[in-house]
Amino acid sequence: MNKNILFPFSLVVGLIGAALIISKPWVTIQHAEPIMVKGYAERDVRADQGSLTVRISERAANNGEAYEKAGTSFEMARKLIVDTLGEEAELVELSSSLSETKKLNEKGNRTNDVDYVTATRSLRVNSSQVENLKAMSRQLYDLNGEGLRLTLSGPEFFVSKLDEVKIDLMKRATKNGRERAEIMAKSSGEKLGSLVSARQGVIQITKPNSTRTSSYGIYDTETIEKVVKLVVTLEFKIGK
Repeated sequence: MNKNILFPFSLVVGLIGAALIISKPWVTIQHAEPIMVKGYAERDVRADQGSLTVRISERAANNGEAYEKAGTSFEMARKLIVDTLGEEAELVELSSSLSETKKLNEKGNRTNDVDYVTATRSLRVNSSQVENLKAMSRQLYDLNGEGLRLTLSGPEFFVSKLDEVKIDLMKRATKNGRERAEIMAKSSGEKLGSLVSARQGVIQITKPNSTRTSSYGIYDTETIEKVVKLVVTLEFKIGK
């Protein structure tokens, strides 16, 4: 009678002991795994460089007249740029071109006769006077009201000392990530160990109050005021 009772009891004790032995490696493995966190930092910046491309296209009956007309319009635009930005601005004349447009016959097909010639001249403007450049772009566009055929590309605005901003953000994002890891470890009754790995995410340069992100990064060039954002991924050892 007693033997029948002792056998199941010893079996239960053995199973409990085995469970304890098995559970110890599982706990050890969990402690050995690093904790992963993300750190975030952002910084408001202001563009200190800007660029704008002016494209002038004028039509006339022949090459000479078209090119002369484009030259007159080109000088009008150049004068406005110099008067606004001064000699400090960098003006780079881009390629010029002439193209012929043939006349149409009564069936709507092109003939060999020239209808008109289009002369195109382009100028790129680079300046650190970002506010003046922005205002000037509107003034240039208004020249269309005076008979010019003018189109604009830009203005675009850039931050020249972006590397300095990136270094600052890396420091702050890493600090932010460590603080988060310490909170998580402490809340779990653990102690934060050394850094195992760190990965920097792509830089996001957006308009203020923008929530846009991209896996390839964003560089907003439309606004003078910008926000630079950075996320880092950190792994730390943890232990008692």
